[in-house]
Amino acid sequence: MGLRNGRWGMALSAVAAAAAGVVLLGPGAAGPGAGPKASFALRSHEPQVVVGDDDAPVPLLTPAFKNTGPESASRGVVLRVSVTNAAIADTAPSHRNCYYSDDYRTAFCEFPDAVPVGAAFETTEPITERINAQYHELEAAYTYAMWPLDSPSPHTPDYKTHYHQGTGDALGLKPTTLSAGKRGGELRFRWKALEGPADWSVSPLTIRGRIGEEVEVDVPQPRSTPQPGPIRMRVELPPGTTLAELTPEVRASKPSEVDYCSRDDKDGNIYCTNVNWNVLRVRIDHRADGGEGRISVPQPFNGDTDPANNSAPIKVEITGTEK
Repeated sequence: MGLRNGRWGMALSAVAAAAAGVVLLGPGAAGPGAGPKASFALRSHEPQVVVGDDDAPVPLLTPAFKNTGPESASRGVVLRVSVTNAAIADTAPSHRNCYYSDDYRTAFCEFPDAVPVGAAFETTEPITERINAQYHELEAAYTYAMWPLDSPSPHTPDYKTHYHQGTGDALGLKPTTLSAGKRGGELRFRWKALEGPADWSVSPLTIRGRIGEEVEVDVPQPRSTPQPGPIRMRVELPPGTTLAELTPEVRASKPSEVDYCSRDDKDGNIYCTNVNWNVLRVRIDHRADGGEGRISVPQPFNGDTDPANNSAPIKVEITGTEK
């Protein structure tokens, strides 16, 4: 996915994990199991606007809940928190009563103390996590859910087996008052600096040269509204061409602000990632009339008004005779 740990690493408070997750149990919903159980109303959070750009702090979330069910949660509760359009960095601190998925998309925290009927609690302190937004997002959201520790949701993974446990100080709960509503358990926020209408677009490329020749073509940065735009573009080479080997001599022939597009060892795709100037160097192996490659923004802008122009063709024009 290409997450960036620089200016888009932002401190979030809450037990956070990036995911396109949904609230497993909403206000007043009870965990599965025979007979009446504790059920929970969740705090209502007003939508917020992040003022600032690169390193603006995002809103702080304090999950809170109230036992509105007919029974006490005598064995404690489980909290799940998710953050959409972001992901926890793997260097983030963690809590020993929380379990984190290997892909840092979800987190579950256990609180073993009983929660009586009518009692309301919130987390004792923010969890200082480092969150990476995926490129530039127009908006994001926290969602969270609660259920009794002895009545896990049927849709909850076996996090104790498949997730890794935190090692830091345990997260606690403290009494609070609760304002619950229809949108309880969700905090939406957006970046003011990235208000739309949004559009990213890339330009077509033409590779010109003789068969058997290694040639270069400049790869322009995507056009973007609002700024700044994406810095990572994916290249699918046209038929009849291959990515040229970049010898030390070739690399040294360009100034430091220029970089060559290269193949990613992890996924095998070719990417252009320099923020200033990218160069695609290929070998023209043979003629393939009508064949085209593609250049694209691999992760479309969240809220892009015209995603169709996020990719463009790469054509080959054979000149002269074979080398």
